[in-house]
Amino acid sequence: MSRLLKILLGANAALLFWNLYTTASSVSGLTYAQRPPEISAEGIPYFKVNINPTDTPPMVDINPHQTVPLVEVTRMPEIRLRAAGCENRQNFRTGIGRSISGPLVVTYLNLPQQSIVTLADLNGSERLTLEPAGQLTTAIFLASGQRLEFDSDIMYSGCQPE
Repeated sequence: MSRLLKILLGANAALLFWNLYTTASSVSGLTYAQRPPEISAEGIPYFKVNINPTDTPPMVDINPHQTVPLVEVTRMPEIRLRAAGCENRQNFRTGIGRSISGPLVVTYLNLPQQSIVTLADLNGSERLTLEPAGQLTTAIFLASGQRLEFDSDIMYSGCQPE
């Protein structure tokens, strides 16, 4: 009985090895393990090109100057203002000039070319670059005491809050 048991165990081991071998060979024939297929979807074979003919893998220096990147995150407070038309037609302002003073919700700027703009308030000023966009996609909220200053005359319109 032990001889028959040894033969059956040997046969089972051989069948297990055969199943693992055929499964591995059939799966490896279907996958490309980081390699593209040999032919295109139309059946055209690809031209094989060795982009690295040496045994040395390519190296990329992602930090050539050995500097520590500076990451600054500014958390702005959430502003819940609804940009809408003027509720009172007397509050609608339009004009042509080199500066716009707040309080005003600017909804239209006619900039002839790329403009350098100065945003000034009681705490100082900051220079910004605005592209000529015609109709603004968002509104510019100028608080009381703030003003936008331009290098040339521009046409603007907006609503003065009540």
